[in-house]
Amino acid sequence: MDKEKEQFLKDFGEDYGYPKAPKNIDEIRASEFKRLDGLVYLDHAGATLYSELQMEDIFKDFTTNVYGNPHSQSDSSSATCDIVRAARQQVLDYCNASPKDYKCIFTSGATAALKLVGDAFPWSSESSFMYTMENHNSVLGIREYALRQGAVAFAVDIEEVEHQDGVSKSNISCVKISQCPTQRRYEAKFPEEVPKGNVYSLFAFPSECNFSGMKFSLDLVKIIKEDSERILEGLPNCRTSSISQKDLLSLSIVLTDMHRKDLEL
Repeated sequence: MDKEKEQFLKDFGEDYGYPKAPKNIDEIRASEFKRLDGLVYLDHAGATLYSELQMEDIFKDFTTNVYGNPHSQSDSSSATCDIVRAARQQVLDYCNASPKDYKCIFTSGATAALKLVGDAFPWSSESSFMYTMENHNSVLGIREYALRQGAVAFAVDIEEVEHQDGVSKSNISCVKISQCPTQRRYEAKFPEEVPKGNVYSLFAFPSECNFSGMKFSLDLVKIIKEDSERILEGLPNCRTSSISQKDLLSLSIVLTDMHRKDLEL
């Protein structure tokens, strides 16, 4: 063992490498990731590696069972449906999300999921798309969908105000939201349009910025929904939906009534 690692373990050994797990990180790397010998891999947040044990289990499953087209009607198709259904439920259970309130939709990644939201959202000329300054790059792509439909789009800067005791408390009065200049396109296209029914707006924020590491309070969901009139002052009154992106589920977020988001990526 080199001196640098020896010193590192001396300082942080109690918390290093899953100390309570059957295998520590060094043992896992040596037995399950032999191909990493001599390499340093730093992109687990974007594309984590599969272990040898995982591949052995998958190979055994695929060479033992027959999985058919889930859209057909046969025993092999039913087997595939059962696997997909179980996978969706595992995701919902991990997020503590009730299937009564949420549906799990698999996409190729966060970018594809955000594109799906932008394409399917019921934009109107009275809608607003609001997003935090620190965000996933693909969130900015939703802005184009909003602007094409005559909606207004703008960024906001979120600041948690500390009390005299130095502690940030999560409620409406302790969060300062500063609005950046708004963008709107094709204003002349909707001079007499009156939206029918509810008008929906969208607010997007990351639970944790994958660039800066900044974390946002989940109370933002409640704040935006309950105080949208003040936040959107000067803009059309509307019903606000919220969307947050998690760092590939690297953070286990508990969904409760207080933190009930409309969409979770």
